[in-house]
This record gives sequence, structure tokens and C-alpha cells, in this order.
Amino acid sequence: MRSLSELSTGHLEWLRDRTLPSAYRLDGGDEVVATLAFLDEQQTLARVETAEGIWTLKHLGVLTPAVTVRTEGGKTNLAVFHPHALRHGKLQFEDGVSFDWVWLHDAGPGGAFLDTDGLPLVRLRAHPGRDLNSIPGLERCEVDLGLRPNNRSRQGLLAALGWYLILFDTLKERDTVAAETALRL
Repeated sequence: MRSLSELSTGHLEWLRDRTLPSAYRLDGGDEVVATLAFLDEQQTLARVETAEGIWTLKHLGVLTPAVTVRTEGGKTNLAVFHPHALRHGKLQFEDGVSFDWVWLHDAGPGGAFLDTDGLPLVRLRAHPGRDLNSIPGLERCEVDLGLRPNNRSRQGLLAALGWYLILFDTLKERDTVAAETALRL
């Protein structure tokens, strides 16, 4: 697996792993630069791997939700994502670095992590499956990296966390629609 800082392209794509329906890979040209796999049926716990490390992402809470980021096997949080009431949020690392998350709904589900100047560091645009053989849900997600190469050390993790947030949000929406439909019947 290559680091994003070694790539010449800033355009990547999350694709569903056809052999594991709850796993995805981030392709950069003809190379896999990150993977994300859900580890539970509720899709609240995920494992992320990049050239920079291996982490777990876990969604916690209902009334005051958060997503924790830990080094795989670690007992302490490396970072915590807190969504705001209006669905945007902030990712705060233990070393004091933070990134704002904004939802973008211009062409389907999407979002971006912004740098300190408010410029997109990682921007994601998701696309649902369109063919009859696709698994229900989102099949792929375009990822565009910001122009500042000095921030690329965390961009793989940011791309994975953004994809996780989009997938989790889509899952919640699907569950809400199913619950409302069941109540009407």
C-alpha cells in the first residue's frame, strides 16, 4: 500500500469490494491506498488501513453521538469526531489538530474535511449502485485531495472517516425509512 503523499494524482475513488459486501478500497490509479471494512452487523465499528497505519472507527451514542478513532488494538482515542446539531462536525485529534466536516448535497451524498483556512482538504462525492447486480447502498465515492501536499499524512485517514460518515448516514436514513414504512403498515 502506498502513501497518499507519494501519489501524483489528487483524484481517488472508494469502491465496494465485490467479495466482502461490507468492505471498500480506496483506489489511486492502479493502486489501493486505503481499505475500510465494517466489523459488525450494525456497521458502527470499522477497520481502516493506510500506509500510515491501521485504525478502528466506532460510532457511539444516540443523543450525543461521536465517532472515535483509535490505533488498532489501542485503548485511548487518537481523535474524536463530534457532529454538530446541523449535521456538520469537528474532528479533534489528541495532539490539538482539528478539521471541520461539512456535508455537501450538491450531487448526491457527500462531504469535505476543511483545513484551517476553510479550504477542502478531502472532498467526497458518493454514488449509489445502478446495475441490477449491485448490492443495495452506495457503491463508490469519488475523493479529491486538496492541493496542499504537506497535509497528506492524515488525508488517508480523513478520506476513510469521511466515507465512514457518509455510509453511516446513508444507513441511518435507510433504517428511518424502513421504520416509518413498518409503522404505516
